Amino acid sequence: MKQNKGFGLFGIIVIMIVTAVISGIATGVIMLNNSGTNKSGLANDKELQDFISVYETLLSRYYNDIDKEAMLKAAEEGMLNFLGDKYTTYLEDDEYGDILDELAATYNGIGVEIQGNLIVAVTPSSPAEKEGLLSGDVITKINGIDVTRMDSTGIGALIKNDSSKSVDIEINRNNEIMNFKITKTNLINKSVNYQIIENTHIGYLAITKFSENLSDQVSSALKDLEKNGINSLIVDVRDNVGGYLAAAESTSELFLAENKVIYSLQTSSNEVPCKDSTKEKRDYPIVVLINENSASAAEILAAALDESYNATLVGIKSYGKGKVQQVEPLENGGSLKLTTAKWLTPSGTCIDGVGIAPDYVISNDVENGIDNQLNKAIELLNGF
Repeated sequence: MKQNKGFGLFGIIVIMIVTAVISGIATGVIMLNNSGTNKSGLANDKELQDFISVYETLLSRYYNDIDKEAMLKAAEEGMLNFLGDKYTTYLEDDEYGDILDELAATYNGIGVEIQGNLIVAVTPSSPAEKEGLLSGDVITKINGIDVTRMDSTGIGALIKNDSSKSVDIEINRNNEIMNFKITKTNLINKSVNYQIIENTHIGYLAITKFSENLSDQVSSALKDLEKNGINSLIVDVRDNVGGYLAAAESTSELFLAENKVIYSLQTSSNEVPCKDSTKEKRDYPIVVLINENSASAAEILAAALDESYNATLVGIKSYGKGKVQQVEPLENGGSLKLTTAKWLTPSGTCIDGVGIAPDYVISNDVENGIDNQLNKAIELLNGF
């Protein structure tokens, strides 16, 4: 399409999960599947042997007692800091688990989204809805524990980590205290919200995270939208901080023609393009909404649609995360999240630290709750 590319959605798009977005992915992630680290040859690594020699000498001859665990932890931190890469970090076991839970295809919970201790959304057909929890309920206790001063992450952990199959929840609804016993179950980790914009043939598809099953959810949404007669589409990845690289790839393949480049991976030794390998494609006009919090996998999809589909970008320049991470488990129970490659847009551009500039730079009127970016997208697509 690439032309010079009063809807009440602003501020109400929600992620239907048991807890708020995990803070560990706040700056965006592009995750590869794990693979074993190649440790061969370390026995003959002279620098490593020097390090061990220094360590042994300090332990045997230093005049004072040494906290071995703290010293080795400092050495690990020194190696990571030396790289100067903010995305290469040590993860505690629970931090990595939180990321995996956030991006999993399903989760075990009751089906609410909370902010602080306020329920802001209830998943349709979930145990929470069936038992009568409502948006606007204030959670006061979980299994008898007062949560009025806890944040959403802590409350979510109480629900998720409890080994019992049900959870006792006390809520305050309009100053009336009510108690519920809700059985947990496996629920789809919803990553999309979609609808047809009123009085138009324009589809609206918001992608909230690049989870394991994102492409299946997007495919289902597209088929439903197309069955109901859309002739153009708005893809909204604003405030989407990323997720799995494979999810960005498979979702892009739903739109691009076969053999179109989705992205390229650049390592220290080579550059390998990733191309669409499927027959499926779309050809209607698309506008992609981005902002300063669109990062990682969200930027991969935006760039692929921009450069290999000829979509139009509207909004604010994206975050600018052009690196790919892989997580390697460590023997102590933690994990190392390390950068293994840069990714490039189809044209070969590295956006790391730079971001993706939209075709139309539009700011929202937050004070008055007006979504200027969405309204511009509707304006561009009207008439198709």
